[in-house]
Amino acid sequence: MHSIRPRLALLAMVACVSTACSIDLDAAQYTAKEEKSFTVTGKAEISLKTFDGSIAVMAWDKSQVALTIERHAGSQAEAEALKVKAEQDGNRIIIEAVKPEGSDGVHVGWHAGRSVSFVLHVPKQTDLTASSGDGSIDATGVTGTVQLKSGDGSIKAADLVGDVTVHTGDGSVDAQNVTGALDVSTGDGSVSISGAPKALKARTGDGAVTLKVASVGSPSEDWDISTGDGSVTVNLPSGFNAQLDAHTGDGSISADDFGLRPTGEEKNNLQGTLGSGGRTLRIRSGDGSIHVGKQ
Repeated sequence: MHSIRPRLALLAMVACVSTACSIDLDAAQYTAKEEKSFTVTGKAEISLKTFDGSIAVMAWDKSQVALTIERHAGSQAEAEALKVKAEQDGNRIIIEAVKPEGSDGVHVGWHAGRSVSFVLHVPKQTDLTASSGDGSIDATGVTGTVQLKSGDGSIKAADLVGDVTVHTGDGSVDAQNVTGALDVSTGDGSVSISGAPKALKARTGDGAVTLKVASVGSPSEDWDISTGDGSVTVNLPSGFNAQLDAHTGDGSISADDFGLRPTGEEKNNLQGTLGSGGRTLRIRSGDGSIHVGKQ
């Protein structure tokens, strides 16, 4: 019985050869919380960054920014040693969790990984940049320029208004009730979008894409939706105007609600006019069905 853990550690070390990884066996987690607040007099401009950890941002009806910092580590001393920079210059606030030294490379043992998570309340009128090297991001209710980025983790965005950019290297994207210009991408994961975007780009390397559009008559720019492997479902309101250009490498295409039929030897292309026409709605799937319908 005493030889099991050393053997597991040895196997883990072999698996980690030539890679940067951390293996935590029977790790116990300690969390240290800290709260900070900042007062702003106009539109806030906030930059939020952590090397590893989740981020949650919620808008409220106050001219204050309230921050909760959660440091996670194997012990109280390790957690409290994690550095977080928080600086304010007028309405601009920069918050960054500093990546600890020695966090790269191979680590095998019975210890807990270190991370810093943020929970942030901000005024509704806020320009927001939120970035996590490894962790989920959730942003709700903000109006402004919003940029959400995770190296590895799902991203949720709800009730956002403005220019919104969302990217994750690996994880799903769920953007609901978004108004304005929306640019969404994930290396691997599904994409679900609803709202009234005037400009739209939605891309995934591997995953389904679902789009439900509300009260947009004519897009102000071309829309581009693509997946390397997965289905695409687009539900449009009555009175939507655009030129449809759809193609799939392998799968069916349908737009019966608009009286359009696929063309090509394999029936995998579909071009036609939606409503009175206008900007291009471009849809591509490397392997998957495409459906365009009315709500």
